[in-house]
Amino acid sequence: MHDLLRARPAETTEHGTRSAHWLRLFVLTLLLASLPSPAATLIYRTGFESFEGYSTNFTLTGQNGWQHEGTGGNGIVTNFIPGAGQSAYIGFGAPGATEFNNLWRPVSLAPVPTNLSVVTFSVTMLVIDSSTGQRDDFRWSIYNANGARLFSLDFDNSTEGINYGLDDGAGFTATGFQFTRGAVHELAITMNFPRNRWQASLSGTALTAPLAITTTNAALNLGDIDAVWAIRTVGSAGNNYLVFDNYQIAGEPRIATPVLLSATRQGDGQLRLQVQAEQATRNAIEVSTNLTRWDAVATNSTLDGLFDVLDGAPLTLPRRFYRVRLAEP
Repeated sequence: MHDLLRARPAETTEHGTRSAHWLRLFVLTLLLASLPSPAATLIYRTGFESFEGYSTNFTLTGQNGWQHEGTGGNGIVTNFIPGAGQSAYIGFGAPGATEFNNLWRPVSLAPVPTNLSVVTFSVTMLVIDSSTGQRDDFRWSIYNANGARLFSLDFDNSTEGINYGLDDGAGFTATGFQFTRGAVHELAITMNFPRNRWQASLSGTALTAPLAITTTNAALNLGDIDAVWAIRTVGSAGNNYLVFDNYQIAGEPRIATPVLLSATRQGDGQLRLQVQAEQATRNAIEVSTNLTRWDAVATNSTLDGLFDVLDGAPLTLPRRFYRVRLAEP
C-alpha cells in the first residue's frame, strides 16, 4: 500500500480561500508519512510555588503581574490539590456589590504569531462547594487585547453543569457534560486563531465541537485568560471558590496538511487509522474503492489534531482508498 498525500489547488468559498488535502491509502503495500508534529512553544506557565515568588500571605493580585477586577477574595493556598503544593484561588471572601470578579495575568499576543497561531490553555482546577447553601458560577473567560470577551466556559456550582458562552449575546449553552464538586479536573482549551475555532476538553473528554472564537468579527488575538467568579445573587455570594494550578499557555503552528500516521489491522479485523489533522477543526474521513464514489466513514475533531478512525471493511476487498478533508471553514 502506498500512502500518498496530495494537495489540490486552493479552493475559494464564501468563507474565503482554503486548501483541501487528500489522503489516500492503497491496500497492497504501506508507506506511512513521517512528517513531524508541530513543536509547542511555552508562552506562560506557573505553578504558584514559593520558589516562583508567590506567597500565601498576600492576595494573588499584585504578585508576579496578576491583576484583579472586583472586590471578591483571591490568593494562594497550600495542599488543596494532591501533590501540587501551592495553588491559586478565587472566591470564598465575600465581595461587595459586584456581579463578576476576574483574576488574570496579561498575555497580549496581538497579533498572534504564525508559529504560535494555535494556542492551548491548560489548567488543573477544583471547585470547593459553599457551606452556606448559596452557590455561584466559576468561569474561564478568554479576552482579546482590546479587552473584548471572546468566549467563556462556565462551571455552574448549583447544578455541576458545564456551559459555554460566545460573544453573540445569546447567553450560555449547556455542553451536556458535568463536573464534580470537590474533584480535581484537568481542563484544556485549544484556540485555532487562523480558523476562528476553539474547542475544550475536561480530563480528556471533549466538551464541545469546534466553535467560533468570535461571532462579531472582534480582533482575533489573545489578551488574557481569566478565572472568573460569577455571583448568582449580588450581595449574597456563597463562600464557594475555585482552586487552580499548573496554569499554562502554549502555542504551536497549525497543522496545514493532514497526515496518516499509522494503519493497523486489529484482531477483530477492523482497520485502525491514526490521522493527524488541523487542530480544533472537524475533519471528514471518506472511503472509496474506485476513486469516483466516496462514502463517509467518520467526522472527527480533537484539540491536538490526532484522532483514530475504525473501518470494518471486509479483508476480501481488492483495494480501498481513504481521504481526509476539512469539514468546516
